[in-house]
Amino acid sequence: MNRATDAELAAALITWRRELHRHPETGWTEFWTTAFAADVLHSLGYAPRVGREILNPDQRMGLPAPAVLERARQRAVQEGADPRWLERMGPATGIVADLHPGREPDLVLRFDLDALEMPEADDAGHLPAREGFASRHPGLCHACGHDGHTALGLGLAALLRRDATRLARNVRLLFQPAEEGVRGASALIQQVLGARRFLAVHLGLSAPESGSLVTGLSGFLATTKFDARFTGRAAHAGLAPEAGRDALQGAAEALLALHALPDQTDQSGQEGQAKQKGRINVGLLAGGSARNIVPDQAVMACETRCVDREADNALLAGARAALRRIARERELGLEITIQGRAGCANSDAELAQLLARTALELPPGPDGQPLFAAGKICSEGRMTASEDAATLMEAVRLGGGQAAYALLGADLAGGHHTPHFDFDESVLWPGALWLAAVCGRLCG
Repeated sequence: MNRATDAELAAALITWRRELHRHPETGWTEFWTTAFAADVLHSLGYAPRVGREILNPDQRMGLPAPAVLERARQRAVQEGADPRWLERMGPATGIVADLHPGREPDLVLRFDLDALEMPEADDAGHLPAREGFASRHPGLCHACGHDGHTALGLGLAALLRRDATRLARNVRLLFQPAEEGVRGASALIQQVLGARRFLAVHLGLSAPESGSLVTGLSGFLATTKFDARFTGRAAHAGLAPEAGRDALQGAAEALLALHALPDQTDQSGQEGQAKQKGRINVGLLAGGSARNIVPDQAVMACETRCVDREADNALLAGARAALRRIARERELGLEITIQGRAGCANSDAELAQLLARTALELPPGPDGQPLFAAGKICSEGRMTASEDAATLMEAVRLGGGQAAYALLGADLAGGHHTPHFDFDESVLWPGALWLAAVCGRLCG
């Protein structure tokens, strides 16, 4: 593969993407995906480190049950994953591949691995179904482009090996598990410490046109995902309701209490108006077992969204206090579990502008047309959502480095997180060429 022509590499990216698309795995279960990508990286001359070799196990969030992890490992074996990689991974997933092992990373690029827990469309209008590379796993699919991100990282790895002797500084490729639900980045912070620059790339989103590029996305919201589980005492709802302790009623009261928490605000808005800095949402409340039983269990799935860590910490502290007060007053048990957490981040303008200039200076494609047209390249963009990469961006910037989050534009057949999601695969090769040029510019 190191001697492959550009045409062969461009075709390989699509082949890799389609193979990854067939084998979707959700966060922390990406055993087959990790083994597949590690195989490719090893064949290119890298020495990949995987799973437990690269992360802090105590910082993982939203872990599936041990039985779920074991079933995923066994499925990976059945689908041909190399047992040697699985042995090295242990109970964890993800990959780090250094262009120059033994050196501190100068530039880290993050590519996410995980899929979504949702069914994929199976009609003839859906390209993966029509071309035979739809999900093999019922109820799971790649509906956010992470299969494309992983293939993009592998394509970049192949291009970097061509120029390894020309690049004096180390480029680190980080293939991250469990991005969905912002569960994985905190366990990988050590892999970006000391890096001078960090870059993450996402297909589509607010760049849904092939040939477009947004090189500096900002506005990512800090977020904490948490579950609150109330435990009460069951009783007959007619004969002895007074003997019970109603966990569902406690959770219902807690829902109202959380929504009554004061929004995190400041006074920096125009004309002195308060500017909202954060809010909380309860997305799920469930409990009880039957209409004639006082509910002894109830669970709430909650999240915060805030413009900075300070507001997020304050809102989370207020939520904890409200939940504990209600549990105490109603004599209920309470367990609060953090399922995911990410920081806030903005792209550094200087780095974003360099990324845009690099795209403009790329040689034209075989058809003589620019890979990215000047009118379709933007160095600034806003994303008022949350992303696990923000935690890594935050860590790099706190260490004095620069970070950016880019969007690789792609025509989309369906929206993100929908059964018909698909993207224009032809953007992968220009994306890999652009990233390789960025590496050459920053680490040459």
